[in-house]
Amino acid sequence: MTFGGKLTAHTISRLLSGEDYRDEIVNAINSLFFDFSIRFFREIVEAKFSGHDINMRWYREHFIDAENITPDDAAVYAGLNKKTITNIYGTASREIVLNAARNNFEYLRALLSELENDANNDLAITITISYNSIRVELSLTESLLVINALATKKLQIRGGAWSSIGKKTEKPLLDELCGRAGVPEENIDRRPFRRDRNLPYDRETDYRLISREGKVYRIEVKLMGKGNPESADATIARDSDIFIADTLSEQNCAQLQARGIEYLTLRGNSNSLEDFIKILDKLSIPHRQ
Repeated sequence: MTFGGKLTAHTISRLLSGEDYRDEIVNAINSLFFDFSIRFFREIVEAKFSGHDINMRWYREHFIDAENITPDDAAVYAGLNKKTITNIYGTASREIVLNAARNNFEYLRALLSELENDANNDLAITITISYNSIRVELSLTESLLVINALATKKLQIRGGAWSSIGKKTEKPLLDELCGRAGVPEENIDRRPFRRDRNLPYDRETDYRLISREGKVYRIEVKLMGKGNPESADATIARDSDIFIADTLSEQNCAQLQARGIEYLTLRGNSNSLEDFIKILDKLSIPHRQ
């Protein structure tokens, strides 16, 4: 499973049933990571089958300098991710990413070589990969380099998953809620919207509902954990009128109530549709339920 339509649909179904959706994401993260790991090890075995010596020089030529390797993948194989490079250099251009990957690889190679040559180091770690009659054994240095690359990839997948699932789920979740409630299409506006584009703090929202009287209500969705202050802060930043969240702390709820913002929590709520309809009724937004 990838972070696409199927996972989004599963997540929405879990949310509207009042269930915790996070295990869906964790399972997808693990699936993608295992797929990557198998491909990674298979490339090493296939290189051995082709008669290459599996060593640090081959690793750099095959996983970092090769023309068919993307800059993002080269960074991962060198133990870096694109976000870290952006934070360090202020950009993630192709040239910067590749240079950062090569520099970090050389740094790691020197560091790991010192570790392997340390006379006081009695630790022995080797990774053995076998496929049919092919057997590849990596040294301590090579094994740690591979472990570091796998750890970097897991963090990259994990960060991307939690960042993207909210963005991919927010609008379809509202579509599903409005569809179940029977909100007419003419009372839904999905266009990106800012009240005043000259104000840098007036952040964009991309879902609005329109009342019978023509009043526009901006909606914010955040799939964040309980007690996370950013959940409620997001509604303030966007001047939202309706806030839908996975969970909210008592303090978050108090903040929203004090500002006159309608809110709906989903986890543990088997009546989310009914509660959403109550908000629609209060704001005079038409529906057929």
